[in-house]
Amino acid sequence: MVTVDFYEKDEKVGGKSPLEVMAEKRSQLIFKQRMSVGLTQSELAVQANVTQKTVSRIERGDIKVRETTLQKVYDVLGITEEHLIVLKDHPNT
Repeated sequence: MVTVDFYEKDEKVGGKSPLEVMAEKRSQLIFKQRMSVGLTQSELAVQANVTQKTVSRIERGDIKVRETTLQKVYDVLGITEEHLIVLKDHPNT
């Protein structure tokens, strides 16, 4: 599992911390993947065993989401470690 805790929370990039930028990119990836597999937030929530509110928070870019929760969503959507490594290596793209 890839985590984002290697980012320094105090460093700002364009007004956002690297952690905030990563969460934003992660949220875009999850949204696009959810749309491509044709799931609603509620359907994804059921399959990932989380609440719809949690899926919504993730897609809004909330940085306070447990890695275990994210992993459940990644598993349902087929998001691999390689997808996340690209986000880590290129958070500003």
